[in-house]
Amino acid sequence: MNLSVVYELRDRLKTAAVAGTGLIGEDFRLKRAVEQMAPLAKASPVFGKICQMAQKAVALECEDRTAAVLDTMALLDAVLCTQGGLLKEGEWQKIDVKDRQEGIPVNIPYSQLAPVLEAFRGTGSGRYAVIRDAHEEKPEIFGDFRIRHLMVKALGDSYGDLADMVAGWLLDEGQEILPLLKQGFDPEGKRDMARRAELISAIAGGEENDFYVEALPKASKEVKEELVRALRHREDNEKLLLDLVKSEKGKVKEAALCALTHMNGEGAREFWRKQMEKKPGKAVDYLQDSRTQWASDLIGEHLEQWLDTFDVSNLKLKELKEEDRQLLYDLLRGAQRKSSPRLCACYKRVCQVIPKETADNLWTSLMEEQPENLCQTAEELYRDYGDRFLQSVFWVDLLTKSPEAVYDRFSPYVRTAGLPDTGKDIGGKKKDPLGIYQVLMRLRYDEQEGGYVVYRESWDSPIRFRTVITRLENGLDTRWYPLLLQSKDRFDTRLRRQVRSSYDNGYDAMVAGLFRPDMEELKEAYGNYFYQGARLRGTVAADIRMLKRCGWKDYKGLLALTGKKNDHIATYEIRELLAELPMSSEELAQELDSLIRSYGKKARIGVGVLEMWRDKLKNGILAGDL
Repeated sequence: MNLSVVYELRDRLKTAAVAGTGLIGEDFRLKRAVEQMAPLAKASPVFGKICQMAQKAVALECEDRTAAVLDTMALLDAVLCTQGGLLKEGEWQKIDVKDRQEGIPVNIPYSQLAPVLEAFRGTGSGRYAVIRDAHEEKPEIFGDFRIRHLMVKALGDSYGDLADMVAGWLLDEGQEILPLLKQGFDPEGKRDMARRAELISAIAGGEENDFYVEALPKASKEVKEELVRALRHREDNEKLLLDLVKSEKGKVKEAALCALTHMNGEGAREFWRKQMEKKPGKAVDYLQDSRTQWASDLIGEHLEQWLDTFDVSNLKLKELKEEDRQLLYDLLRGAQRKSSPRLCACYKRVCQVIPKETADNLWTSLMEEQPENLCQTAEELYRDYGDRFLQSVFWVDLLTKSPEAVYDRFSPYVRTAGLPDTGKDIGGKKKDPLGIYQVLMRLRYDEQEGGYVVYRESWDSPIRFRTVITRLENGLDTRWYPLLLQSKDRFDTRLRRQVRSSYDNGYDAMVAGLFRPDMEELKEAYGNYFYQGARLRGTVAADIRMLKRCGWKDYKGLLALTGKKNDHIATYEIRELLAELPMSSEELAQELDSLIRSYGKKARIGVGVLEMWRDKLKNGILAGDL
């Protein structure tokens, strides 16, 4: 918007005021400036008000011209002040906030900041929801320097869940938050300073090693524990850690032991070799998180010793002594996420004794990393033992091979209506697709990521569990869709309902997670799938949400189908369905009436509430207001 006429009006008014308001009636330049405001007056109420006041100031019949001129000038100055700006010639450069301890100001209305500031400064658990919801809806607020200082302070909050949540957000800030975490750090402090040490370690790793070492002598036990744990990032801390293992007790000693498993020096290796000889089960508790080659070989060595003690080809687990059985389980637990050739060579022999645990252990390891040795081991075990290792090889192939090759290899496992049986596996039994479904149940098509991803929760972070995203870079062959939508395995009882899923069975949740809104050709098939699913097992709100995404039109009778599930209807589920169904209040009342009739005599609870909702809907009340 061109504001030159507004500036001209202000200047003419100031000139007229200096010359004397008695001469305004003869000032043709001022009158012209007022007339030029007419177009702007129509564009904005505030400019309309200015124009009205200016016209009054120059009118011949104005009784108090001085006051009218001053009022107009005051409003003009106020409006033009809001339009001010600062311009510097040259190229724009991003502000470097790496070394700024105070954070950066954010252009956020104070009305939005105020509730968050109040929540951080208050007490009690009710603040948690306020801060959490604000972070979900307006995450940019938390970049403001006023909030950042309070976030660091909140690490010592008496409400532990709030402190944990904020710690996770600060961890996501990365290097930029380090100066603020180090500012005012007190090694003699309590839990808040221990959390700061955790965060600094998680963000900076070995780069802040001097900071950890310098703070150790004065540190309280709580802070010292985290500082010692942070020493794991640098190999040259090995001698210090060995000394701490000897001199410290309790949790600080445990922290030193954990950190020592990350060292590669001869001192650390020899220490743990002796510990494995003395108390292998206890040593495994520490070594299971180590990713070093020597730790993998050490576990492999003790597995070899155990396996050489028994004839595993004819061994029955129940025949073993309890201590021998427990040692095998401990060693297999220690083998997780390790992949040295010596260790991998033990898997086949261990599988002869505890096949299920071996398969689960291998899958857990491959979910996080896919080292070549471990991938090859999975392939060999699949070749020798069949579908027990299907989950692992299918997952590895998804990550490493073309979508077409994966489909061609594994699609025969899916039993589809109208197609011949899919043959036998290595053991002569029918192919069991469970391993494929267990992988696909973890897979999601993420619109924001623009591809297929797997979400998993990792507890490796010292702050809290972290959601780790693995992206399926090669994608998924779209030929899977018609196969999965027609599979005979839809109601396989082994596919349990997933946590936080609205669907009653895991297979439907899996299919829903793979839905691709960018593929128009899938929508009709998906609509039919979930419509028929509602008719077979009873409707859930997630069915309606999916049907709407597919552009489905026929919703009549779906609400009444909820009565098929059991004789105890949860009224909150019905309320959610009423809110989701794209129908008028009158239509929803009819649907509720049908549900009440079908629910009828077998109902134990909830009918009175349903009847009350039906009557309200008949009177025009919206479903969202029930």
